[in-house]
Amino acid sequence: MKFIGIILFIFSLPSFAQMTLDSIQVVEEKEGSFSGYWEENKGTQIFSGKKNTITDLKEIPKLQTNNYRQATSQTPGLLISEIPNESLAAITYRGLGDPHESYNVLLLQDGLPVASDMYGYPAHYFSPALPMMDKFQFIRGGAGLIYGPQPGGVVNYISSPLYKNQTKSSKLSLTGGSYNLLATNNSLYGSKGDHSYGIEYYRRQGDGPQTVNSDFFADYVQIRDHIFKNKNTFKIAFNGYNSDHGETGGFAKTAGLNVNVFGDNLGRASKRHDRLKVHRAQLSLAVEHRLDEAQTLEATIWGNAYNRYSKRQDKGTAPTFGGIYNASTNVIADQRYFGYNGQIRYLKNYSAFNEDHTFSAGYLYYNLISPFVQESGIKADANHGTVTRRTDRETHTHSYFMENRFSFGNFMMTPGIRIENIHQTINERKGGALREKDNTDNVPLLGLGLSYHLDEESQIYANISEAYKALSWADAIPSSAVETVASDIKAAKTLNSEIGYRGQTDKINWDLSAFFIRYENKIAKVGTVYQNSGAGTHKGIDAATELKLSQIFSKLKPLGGLNFYANISLLDAKYTRGNLKNKIPQYAPNTMTRVGLIYSKENQIKVALMGVIMGRHFADDNNGNGTIGTNNPNDFEIPSYTVIDLTSDWNLNKDWVLSAGINNLFNKQYYSRIRSDGVIWALDRNYYAGLTYKF
Repeated sequence: MKFIGIILFIFSLPSFAQMTLDSIQVVEEKEGSFSGYWEENKGTQIFSGKKNTITDLKEIPKLQTNNYRQATSQTPGLLISEIPNESLAAITYRGLGDPHESYNVLLLQDGLPVASDMYGYPAHYFSPALPMMDKFQFIRGGAGLIYGPQPGGVVNYISSPLYKNQTKSSKLSLTGGSYNLLATNNSLYGSKGDHSYGIEYYRRQGDGPQTVNSDFFADYVQIRDHIFKNKNTFKIAFNGYNSDHGETGGFAKTAGLNVNVFGDNLGRASKRHDRLKVHRAQLSLAVEHRLDEAQTLEATIWGNAYNRYSKRQDKGTAPTFGGIYNASTNVIADQRYFGYNGQIRYLKNYSAFNEDHTFSAGYLYYNLISPFVQESGIKADANHGTVTRRTDRETHTHSYFMENRFSFGNFMMTPGIRIENIHQTINERKGGALREKDNTDNVPLLGLGLSYHLDEESQIYANISEAYKALSWADAIPSSAVETVASDIKAAKTLNSEIGYRGQTDKINWDLSAFFIRYENKIAKVGTVYQNSGAGTHKGIDAATELKLSQIFSKLKPLGGLNFYANISLLDAKYTRGNLKNKIPQYAPNTMTRVGLIYSKENQIKVALMGVIMGRHFADDNNGNGTIGTNNPNDFEIPSYTVIDLTSDWNLNKDWVLSAGINNLFNKQYYSRIRSDGVIWALDRNYYAGLTYKF
């Protein structure tokens, strides 16, 4: 507590200091750069000392679908668990948990969370459409401390900016591809008087790789209006999403009765009737008020309605793992989420002790009400049935956060604190043991960022920050009546530490860092009991670079821009205590490498050759069953794989753009995802081509 008191005293310094009107320097990405590695602060947030990667999606050929393999090509350590019909984003980082539904990473759109419930049920059945986004940002270290929970950091999807007197522009695009893929991305941007607006619609649909039940569609709409009035910017945004995806189940690795074996017939579905439907609507209102040249205040309120519906056939006589399910009954789940939230952020630049400093603080009021209904259907494809379970769930939180960037010449120090007050209730009204749970947690989290600017283009940085994994509703009351929760269960915590050297010049970008993460009280199900299963360490090295070859070699300049990028993550992760001692955490490959070339010629052509080289790893913490390298394959081993994509945009004239690409160029048969029902096949070689009309 003494440390907290000292930090609070330090944060009070701005009120005693003489404020100046000088704004601090913000380091932006260099022109023509695919990647950016740091900004000191932006808007009302401080990034000094944090490991922060920003990928400019405009610098690569336009994404036609949610291809995270390409969008994350400049982000070392971020692992993507691929789903053939892109039903949801599945992301994890440095082996810090199952990537399913990105459960251990916080996803944001323009700074606002998109999870079902970022505390009680942090599943991401919705994530923004990558073809609609302008930039992809990833902040390491306990959800960046300034945003909220989750040990795996924060991903922020950044929309195209709206600015005053915005030039009117429109586009219509249509893309077709393998497995009857059809995608369209249409937009209208412009301004009228004090208003600047953006309207964008994206849809993708297709049949998927299986002959039955892998079909899908997803609709996204985003409507925004910014009103510029003197020192105020008023922001209104609506985001809508509607989707229906088939879930075809997984494959087994060995033959058996009623089993679908990987490699025998990849077009055959193990589950012929399972569906996932998600509907989401969110409305946000914000005002950014420039108090003066040194102070900014931003207030946001938003509400959302979210519906997740699934129907899943019972397995019958088939094995769970890779079985061809054959029961004549199913389970239907209807989960709804209604949120009303508010947030205030404040940033002040001030002068003290003959140096310029920055103070930032904020408050988040987060509320979620979630009724859950489970039904039993009398047919394998029943849409409704008899109600067997009904549960009411609620989350109410207050979060307070502060940071202060102190400057001492070229050295900068940024202490931070976040205090979470989390109140969760869950009430079983039908089914199970009719259990109730009411829990309140107060969680203080500390962080410290350091940076030393060697010159205007490079710096040494270090960061240490606490994070936690809040108890979910399932940890409070399991979905099965025979499962219980240990009386002494605690929220999981991590301590993230990192030190690195990064820089940006006209010829090269680089970021080299070493990290060490301590994960305590990890929650797992042991037998039928949810409990804290132990602790582990995750340590390693991240290295990333982008070489602007046309700037380095003058003879290449007449040919256009040619950039080479490469990054690698070296990871040594292991459980050090508990019943999983000496096991390797799930989705923690020793090596993960991304490499590629990006060519552009003024406004005429853009071509990218992108590759991912993934090391062998496991899809569960117990490291699977069977023996590696024998005739009894390990069910949960994911072998190493290399996948290469070739994509391009061709500007036919000022109005028309032709896009074409080949994903999985060399037709690698692989998988990056294994669930309890089997191996999920990643897409083989597939093609796309499309036209965009701009006017």
